[in-house]
Amino acid sequence: MYVGIDDTDSEKRMCTTYLAALLCEKLGTVELPRLIRLNPNIPYKTRGNGAVCLIVEGDRALIKKTVLDMVGEYAQFEEKKTNPGVVFIEKLNPADKKKLRDFYRRAVSELVSIENAEKCASSVGAEFHKFKNGRGIIGALAAIGAELPDKTYEIIAYRSHRKKEKKIDVDSIYRMDKETYPETFNNIDNNTGRILIFPHGYDPVFCGIRGNSKSVVEKAWAMVKPLEEIERTQIFVTNQGTDAHLRKKKIAELKPYDCAILNGTVAKEPRTIAGGHILFGLRDLTGEITCAAYKPTGPFRNTVKKLLLGDRIEVFGGISKHPNTFNLEKIRILKLAKVYLKDSPTCCGRRMTSAGKGKGYKCRKCGKRAREIRLKEVLRDLVKGFYEVPPGARRHLSMPLIRMKPKAGRSTGKE
Repeated sequence: MYVGIDDTDSEKRMCTTYLAALLCEKLGTVELPRLIRLNPNIPYKTRGNGAVCLIVEGDRALIKKTVLDMVGEYAQFEEKKTNPGVVFIEKLNPADKKKLRDFYRRAVSELVSIENAEKCASSVGAEFHKFKNGRGIIGALAAIGAELPDKTYEIIAYRSHRKKEKKIDVDSIYRMDKETYPETFNNIDNNTGRILIFPHGYDPVFCGIRGNSKSVVEKAWAMVKPLEEIERTQIFVTNQGTDAHLRKKKIAELKPYDCAILNGTVAKEPRTIAGGHILFGLRDLTGEITCAAYKPTGPFRNTVKKLLLGDRIEVFGGISKHPNTFNLEKIRILKLAKVYLKDSPTCCGRRMTSAGKGKGYKCRKCGKRAREIRLKEVLRDLVKGFYEVPPGARRHLSMPLIRMKPKAGRSTGKE
């Protein structure tokens, strides 16, 4: 039986993965539970917009009762944004799997309604349970439907107490990162030194380590030295760090909250606005949009500042609060516009100077004149390739460049 659960946490407390870990212990699972991140631009999300899916065997009635009872016990119903949803599917034929896969692809990259989720759930014979407005059935259904051609793993450690402060041997984290990177990723932001494996708030999660295999996250966790009691750990298979949310689109095709890859030409040069954010215009054959690199993206903004009119680029990201602004996760420079400066001729071992408007050049030493105006190409302080935001500003779903297949001219954006 497939069990999908979403939206049991709040912005500060609980975590749907913790509920999944408890259920894995209580019910047992056929395979590793899935942690599926959904569209990061959705305004209704609590924090990471993650849903879980468990595949279990046994007495169906008992499974359903256990899951619903535990959701009732642990979900943060008092929080306005917490609207849990639970989905049960006993079996799936190929046609139903395709419907659910298509639903997942929409839920991870677009805005999906509760009504659309209910319609899809009914069409595949799913049993769904809504708590409050039941928005969680969207993520619960998508988690069941998720197919992971590219997948990563996360080991999550849960603590016994719920204090905000986490006690740990910090040096052990740096050692772990040094020995397991790049097979683990997003552990530390090397631009700031900030440790990234700890969540904020009073939720039960102590830390989470992400990597390319089950074995490497197990190895990484074994190297970390917590200085407080750990209640349990759970490994999830995930879509994190895979760019699963991105779809190639034209500018005119963009809808509110979409995640996309756009290909176009710089139409307005970068400018800095209040707060340190960088904006520039991107145009394709269908329209124009403003692209934004926000202050938290740190050195990535330095790359964006160097873009010029006519540069051909590919941008990765999405739209959130501002419908006409595309928030950047990374960029790929495809072709740099050529830039030229006037290059005055030389005479008598020095540069000739202007002889007046429209009169060419003259040599101050010998008086020789020249009407030739030469242009010299300026070497751009950029190379073709990929540039990404630093780990501290990276979304759960964004694929770090270190996970991408080697490409010529790839850059980390740390220049």
